[in-house]
Amino acid sequence: MPSVVRAPTLDRPIYSKAEIVEFRRNTLLYARRFPLGPERNQHRQIARSLGSLLKNKEWLDANTLP
Repeated sequence: MPSVVRAPTLDRPIYSKAEIVEFRRNTLLYARRFPLGPERNQHRQIARSLGSLLKNKEWLDANTLP
């Protein structure tokens, strides 16, 4: 009986680069709805981190869909 080769399952979802760019954009837009303060800064930090990851080619190759 032939064995079935399956792709390894991951505990985390894998997104395309376009989805990450869109999520970053939406996070920045959402942050602008808050007045200056910690909640706004938190959302801006998330967007900034995503921007850093998008500039890292090695990370993109390992963690996004082709």
